[in-house]
Amino acid sequence: MNRTLLALLLTVSVASMAQESKTKPAAKPAPAAKPAPAAAPAKAAPATAIVANKDSKTYHRADCKTAAKIKDANKTTFASAADAEKAGFKACKICKP
Repeated sequence: MNRTLLALLLTVSVASMAQESKTKPAAKPAPAAKPAPAAAPAKAAPATAIVANKDSKTYHRADCKTAAKIKDANKTTFASAADAEKAGFKACKICKP
């Protein structure tokens, strides 16, 4: 009796597996790999080329580490180094704009 029961369970199990494989949708293929985007520049171009300190009368490139330390109250901007010099500012000795 045990063999008969085991054979019956095996048959039912195999039949249900076959039924499941018929009802399952086919596996979708993996999406194609997207090409890597073009390398972005390390830093975007600053909106203004020159940042100046009204207190010290020194102008810097926008990416200068000293320019990052200027307090907002003392910060002003210029379109070019020539404009900053016309206004009486001197060039930074670190970034040499």
